[in-house]
Amino acid sequence: MRLPAGRCSPAPTTSGKWFPVMGRASRFEGVTSCAGSPTKREAATPNPKITYSKETIAKEGDEVKIDCAVEGVDLTGVQDFSVSWSKINEEKPANSYPISNNDRVLLFSSKFRVDHPADSQQYSLIIKKMSEEDSGLYRCTVNFGEDQKINADVPVTIQKAPYFTDDFTKTLTVTEGDAISIDCQPGGSPKPEVYWERLNQELPYYGGKFFKANQLDIPLVDRSHKGHYVCYANNGIGDPANSHVILEVQVPPEVVVTKDQVFASMTEEVMMECKVVAIPAADIAWLKDDLPILGSANYKIKTVPLEGDEGVVSTMAVTQVSSEDIGTYKCRATSAIGTAEKSIALITKSPPLISAQSRKEVLYDLQRNLGRDALPVVIECMAEGAPSPKYRWTKNNKTLIWEVDPRFSLEEGTGNLLISDPTMDDNGLYQCFAYNNLGTAVADPVYLLNTSRIEFSNDKDESDTYNVKAELGRPFKLSCPKVFGYPKPTLSWVKANQLETQIEIEFVNDERIISDPEGNLWFTHITEADDTRKNNFQFICLASTTFEPNDFSMASIIELSVVDPADGNLNLNEEQLNVESFPMYTSNDTVKFIALQENTLWCIFGGEPTPTVSWRMGNGTELNETSFTTRNSGSTLVFLDTKVEDAGEYQCIVSNGVGEVKTKSVVVVVEQEPTFMSAMESFTVEEGSTITFVCDVASTKNITYTWMYNGRVISLTGGNMRRIIKGNTLTIDDIISTDVGNYACNATSDTAYAYSQATLVVLPAGGYSTRQSGKLCDGMQELRNEIRALQDTIQLIYSAVREQQGLAQYTQDILSQVAEKLQVPAVRTNITPASVTDDGNKVGNTDEEDVEGELAATTVSP
Repeated sequence: MRLPAGRCSPAPTTSGKWFPVMGRASRFEGVTSCAGSPTKREAATPNPKITYSKETIAKEGDEVKIDCAVEGVDLTGVQDFSVSWSKINEEKPANSYPISNNDRVLLFSSKFRVDHPADSQQYSLIIKKMSEEDSGLYRCTVNFGEDQKINADVPVTIQKAPYFTDDFTKTLTVTEGDAISIDCQPGGSPKPEVYWERLNQELPYYGGKFFKANQLDIPLVDRSHKGHYVCYANNGIGDPANSHVILEVQVPPEVVVTKDQVFASMTEEVMMECKVVAIPAADIAWLKDDLPILGSANYKIKTVPLEGDEGVVSTMAVTQVSSEDIGTYKCRATSAIGTAEKSIALITKSPPLISAQSRKEVLYDLQRNLGRDALPVVIECMAEGAPSPKYRWTKNNKTLIWEVDPRFSLEEGTGNLLISDPTMDDNGLYQCFAYNNLGTAVADPVYLLNTSRIEFSNDKDESDTYNVKAELGRPFKLSCPKVFGYPKPTLSWVKANQLETQIEIEFVNDERIISDPEGNLWFTHITEADDTRKNNFQFICLASTTFEPNDFSMASIIELSVVDPADGNLNLNEEQLNVESFPMYTSNDTVKFIALQENTLWCIFGGEPTPTVSWRMGNGTELNETSFTTRNSGSTLVFLDTKVEDAGEYQCIVSNGVGEVKTKSVVVVVEQEPTFMSAMESFTVEEGSTITFVCDVASTKNITYTWMYNGRVISLTGGNMRRIIKGNTLTIDDIISTDVGNYACNATSDTAYAYSQATLVVLPAGGYSTRQSGKLCDGMQELRNEIRALQDTIQLIYSAVREQQGLAQYTQDILSQVAEKLQVPAVRTNITPASVTDDGNKVGNTDEEDVEGELAATTVSP
């Protein structure tokens, strides 16, 4: 048996050693050993083993003994058996050298000797006086002859306190967002343990005061990680060593603006502000329309550092805004590691203008909106304006304090009113007011109503399936039960075909079968193959509403069977027998249509064969295909977008080849409700200008125009000549700054109304600016300031008068209620104070109600 050469290493644990035995790993308590088998003596133990010293650490000047012995086998007489020691240089193997062979020292040095107890195979190497140069790796080689060797390595080191080769404080600079790893590898024997500390702060990611590891990893550096880090090394010998690292974190510029929109009137002073954080510090520049702002008497730039190294605040003031100053500004910060910028829009102040709102009616399902996952009901109201408008609502012409009801809220960024879990108590007339410091815009009133369940007149019947008989080959009508609900349901018919494994359902689509607007189903003539239960056909009447057009309720199921005609004439089976066409359902002789809607004329005729239907104008003119279309196999004429000029006589011509051609004439009258043909134009003009708002409304009815300013009706009583109302126009002469605001027109007929609004923005006279060569026209400016102060005073007087008027009216109402309860005549004080209108004129009593200051509960309706 050959023993392969091997190498035994010191055990990794103090409780025992690992060693190879015949190709396996074995554990042996207390010593380190390598096992094998000699080849010369058959009587030898088949598993000899080597025991040797583990890692040895000694003090300088100590005598050090390291053992190496063969146990478990008698090697007496084994040829070439020897135990030798050598010192190994692993980095430079050529510098390794032998020390001893058996008990003989090979070196010319008195530093070593070999201890070999009699009658043993132990050869211990003695280092007489340990010094630094004696530290290293010592190898015991057991030679069994014929190149059979086992090596065992013993590290020998001298005790040394922990130390660092560099004792200066290092600085690491990283960029926020980087990942770093700080390595700490101290010297010392035995190998020191390493701890990390961050002075006066917790360690990032690991938390706590200390972290035990040679390597400190920070996978995502942020600015809070900067600080003083210390690596401590300790092996129990001498004092612990430490190494210091200062971590500096570079932060690319970050720019935060206080407001991204700033609003200003002409000649006002405005301030724009940005906060900049950057390490190292960044240069800050302001730009307008991407061009740098250089020196100017009108622009004042100031930068102030914040406390605690939190960055700087840069402000730019426009001392007197002119039209040239309106635009987009940028605060740009640039440092060695990056650039960042944020935009600020300088916007001219403008009154609010309603830009989106709900239609006249908002519906909700009372039952479905009670579910946990139900979405809130939304009454829409959005307005434009600078500054962005705030919103208030009224319900039934009274202020709605929605904040007190947790079910109510306003959608962020809009005036949309959200109502969760609505009840019937919430039903009513809602109106939205959008306001800022330049005016008030009033939206159309909107009704909030709950839908009602679809019900039918046959709901109490035991069954909704009906057997109906019809004469074969003859015209026929199926009627649907009466339907009730809100919104008003519409009726439709489907045809069911019962197959072996399923039921096919499709909406009725047959030139012989047409449904009228009242829900009746008309057959030009009955066929057994296509209409009856003989072939498993059923007709089903369904109802739906505009609230949920795809949610159908079933009214009845009709199973149709045929009988022979009562007159005995089987016209469907005999070609010479037919049924002459005749009217079953047609529009009235005169119909009234509403313009700008889709409208329909009906011309349903029965007969066999199926009649054909065509349409024309009463004067014989062909119809324009872009304005008209036919449906239901020509039985209906559809006005796609009815116009006033579509009024006139229309004829349907019907024939089925039997008898005379039939003609049905219908006179169409078209009425147009008040409709804006173009939106009202908004104006931005200088003081002293004249503008005219036009209420461009078309209608076939008489219209009454009402003009409003910031939600209040404009009254011209008193002879004020600056505002001139002539029907659908409002002209304002010699405009002053207090004319700014929202102007609205309500065009009302006896059945409907149209409402539109626009804004007026007033700029200072003289080219939008009073600056000349960088200096103010002081005299003119003082005069304007006095005028504005006078206007403000007048406005205050006006508000006080209105408040007193409201208080007096309220007092009178209370007295009337008390008198009524006491059943005595009311003591009516002759309260007819002159109230000041928006024009500054005096008028008599008014029934207007205030809605918190400038908000009037004006219901825009006929």
